[in-house]
Amino acid sequence: MYNKNRNIKTRDFDEITVNDNDVIKFITGMYGFEQYKEYVILKDSPEDDVMFLQSLSDTDLSFVLIDPYSIIRDYTPYLNEEDLNELKVKNEADLKYLVIAIIKENIKESVVNLKSPIAINPGTREAKQVILQNDYPLRYNFIVDEGDAECW
Repeated sequence: MYNKNRNIKTRDFDEITVNDNDVIKFITGMYGFEQYKEYVILKDSPEDDVMFLQSLSDTDLSFVLIDPYSIIRDYTPYLNEEDLNELKVKNEADLKYLVIAIIKENIKESVVNLKSPIAINPGTREAKQVILQNDYPLRYNFIVDEGDAECW
């Protein structure tokens, strides 16, 4: 199958070229943004834990994403059967998870939503924002002062 490139304008990265293979399609759209279903993940380097989810149809629609495992090493999402079926996987381990961050002017007030991550099927490039069955907070402060940090 032939994959084409297309140029898109972004809020934070000017104009970029996106290959169809890089497009992530949301099954139902994200909460509050249901009409926007095609996005691309942008980051400076492959090992970055912070990235941007850029809408392909709205230049100004972009979300900051963070790998939840960089914040909580034992992050263990549990999905309901409907979500697993819609994402075409047998279990949660088959999915890639990213959490939405809200970055505040005072960086110490920044939070991530651990309860409703974006679950991505890497094989199909389909995604869905899900509500986990386990008890994670909607707003988790992930910035700690050096003096408050615990040793791992």
